[in-house]
Amino acid sequence: MPRSIIQAYLYQDIIRLGFSPSSSKERKSWLRQYGQSLKAFWEINDYPPAPSERNGAISSTINASESINAEYEYNIEKIEKFTVRLIHSPNVQIMWVHDMDGVYFTFPCQTFLTEHNQRNPEITQMTDDDIGRVIDSLFVHPAPHQHIESPIDNHEIRIGGGIINPFQYLFHLRIQLCPIADRRESERNRLIELFGHAIRNNQPVTANELMKVPT
Repeated sequence: MPRSIIQAYLYQDIIRLGFSPSSSKERKSWLRQYGQSLKAFWEINDYPPAPSERNGAISSTINASESINAEYEYNIEKIEKFTVRLIHSPNVQIMWVHDMDGVYFTFPCQTFLTEHNQRNPEITQMTDDDIGRVIDSLFVHPAPHQHIESPIDNHEIRIGGGIINPFQYLFHLRIQLCPIADRRESERNRLIELFGHAIRNNQPVTANELMKVPT
């Protein structure tokens, strides 16, 4: 079986098991734990404000200024409709908006895989290298990405493009905006182990497990 097919299943499984909270309560809990995790993960002084809900949309503003002098705002109406706005402060020299609108067509990857192959044989052939390559593509080094050269001149920050899941997008920012290089590498290794176990057992990864800080 081609490694690309195996990795395609892993790609969808990681999103399904770790980044698809279904109810409004689960989404708010995921986002609350996400925000709380940033203080220790980035080693910043304060917790971000808790997410709030208005007209069914959940939003918050995350201040990353201690690492890159910027902040980002997210507004999630539903899985298929959200925005994340990156703002350089204090002079607002750049405002970058990632806008996902699910009324337009996106390729139905999971439907294609389900109808054309069986998951189990591919999963039994997966290796840690397969999982690592998918973790890189999802979070650590997204294949399509942008660099902001000015005023944030840091080539190690890769803002992923083509990301259609809001929770995946926020989690990749957690890694991209972390100013501690060793922690980013430790997080990669942690995620390989975490999702390897989850995929083999076909069990969801809780927000609490997902947001732990690697030691």
